[in-house]
Amino acid sequence: MSFTRAFAGACRALPRVALPLALAAGLAGFVSPEQMRNMRRPPFELANLTCDQLWYLREKIRADGGICPRDERARRAFFRTRTCISPDERVLPAEVRTYLDAVRKAEQARACDAE
Repeated sequence: MSFTRAFAGACRALPRVALPLALAAGLAGFVSPEQMRNMRRPPFELANLTCDQLWYLREKIRADGGICPRDERARRAFFRTRTCISPDERVLPAEVRTYLDAVRKAEQARACDAE
């Protein structure tokens, strides 16, 4: 039996809720090309962005990682045609979580509204 058939069979056996979590676990440590593009700006340049730009950047990176939106604004902006895989950012690679922390620090320094 090929790996693809075995994997497909195992996926059918998983409950629908567990499948996205299993896929997220399999992709842990993987930074998508879209996330890499969003993280191109060096962290020291984040202080030059407005609060709205920082919000957009943070939520775009979260959405590209499949993280469920926390508010209606993010849901409308990024999840009209997507599905999320987890509300927990711990499924994101460490590199992405570190960058998100830098974005949040820039938001705090600018006194942007909390989520």
